Amino acid sequence: MTIDITWAGADAEFVGGADLRDKTELVGLPFRITGVFFTRNEKGIEYANVEAEDKDGEEFDFIDSSTTGIKHQLSTFLSLKGITPAFDGVAIDVNIVCPKGLRVSEYEVQDMRGQTKLAKTYYLTSGGRAARRAKEAATPAGTKAK
Repeated sequence: MTIDITWAGADAEFVGGADLRDKTELVGLPFRITGVFFTRNEKGIEYANVEAEDKDGEEFDFIDSSTTGIKHQLSTFLSLKGITPAFDGVAIDVNIVCPKGLRVSEYEVQDMRGQTKLAKTYYLTSGGRAARRAKEAATPAGTKAK
């Protein structure tokens, strides 16, 4: 999409960055992660700030603070590569493909007032061993999974 910015004048300056996307928009949407940085807010909550692009090259960002979802997956991925994620806001370049976008797990939790609420945790998809095993399990005996 092209945006007309001529109204801003020739000496206008722009802040870099990409649009922040809601994770609900990324369920089932193939994309790749190009960078990630980790931060911690004043309450001590840790976040993974994800830089990504879709298959058409459109850049976007999203944020995750889950202890078992995306933040955990990315921390583990980097740790296995010998990179210790520091919560200092320094970007780490990666090239991680999520062929099926995100998936979401929905469940009920009790808040501090005892009220039951619906919670969601988002996860990165993979085309790895788990996907291959599932495909092979669904393939009739004597045929080959594609």
